Amino acid sequence: MSDVGLANERTALSWQRTALAVTAGAAIVARLTVDRLGTWALVALAVALVLGLWIFTESWLRYADQAGTRQRPARRGGRAPAVLALATVMIGATELTAIALGATGR
Repeated sequence: MSDVGLANERTALSWQRTALAVTAGAAIVARLTVDRLGTWALVALAVALVLGLWIFTESWLRYADQAGTRQRPARRGGRAPAVLALATVMIGATELTAIALGATGR
């Protein structure tokens, strides 16, 4: 079933902006914490980049499926919001770790 309205485009753009925000947030946190966490900040950045790319890809696939230009085999059942939550928690944990290490003077 194809959607003739603009809601599909707005939803896809919203998820794409969210993926970009996760990626940019991870890059900023990595830049601010690399001196305290070293390689771990870069690992967290790499994981967040992969998750952001996955969210972006999911939004594109959902858009194509809803627009009727591509068929997906099955619905994802909430995986994109779960991945977004995981990325957000990971970015927050990275920053909290850097703050904790900064407070202890390491």
